[in-house]
Amino acid sequence: MEAERKPPSLLELCVRKAIDNLRHIDSVDGVDSPLLRRILPHCDLEQLTRIESRTATDLTPVTDVLWKGFFQRQFGEENTSRVVDRMRRSGARYRWKDLFRAKTKQQKEVEDRMVEALTNKCRARNAERQSRGIKRFTKLQPSSCKRSYFGGGSGMSSGSGYRNPMVKKARMEVDNRARMEAPFYRKSCDQPTTSHGQPMRTTAIHRPNSTAIAKPTAVNRPNQNNRSRF
Repeated sequence: MEAERKPPSLLELCVRKAIDNLRHIDSVDGVDSPLLRRILPHCDLEQLTRIESRTATDLTPVTDVLWKGFFQRQFGEENTSRVVDRMRRSGARYRWKDLFRAKTKQQKEVEDRMVEALTNKCRARNAERQSRGIKRFTKLQPSSCKRSYFGGGSGMSSGSGYRNPMVKKARMEVDNRARMEAPFYRKSCDQPTTSHGQPMRTTAIHRPNSTAIAKPTAVNRPNQNNRSRF
């Protein structure tokens, strides 16, 4: 059986060699159409575009059906049927290469608009998040009022300036204790004392036809008569 097989012809070997090296072919000027119909269907989109752009001869009679296949694979059977129906009703005839390029451009514009819309939406969302995350704080000037531990003044005696609850509570207890001890402190300060630090009491001296004069006398004053005699 194998002995009866004929070796491939030189033309067949050339066609196979051309198909295997389509990535290196730029122009097919001078090649007959029957050979092109056997070679060019093995091209991909990039190879077919390159060969047609660098070939001076119009290859539409050979490549139009190839471009229709690319259109169908790229944009679907529904779009292909719609284009065929429009051309049949209008009576116009367009090259599938031109239809493929127009559809590709239209699709790219649609995709660019969609990308731009999504980009603007993401930017607006990020700006809204940043505006929500920014908090404005008002800088307060330091108060010129001094703290009073005896109930006076309107400084921070209420403990409002402390953020820590424990410190605030301790500060309020100290202020309350200071207010409670303030009257006793004023009373002890107003009462006269002797040179020994003991409180003094006054004795009223009445004189005829005159006002009473209070004469201070020391409390627990030592009696001179009780001094020891030497």
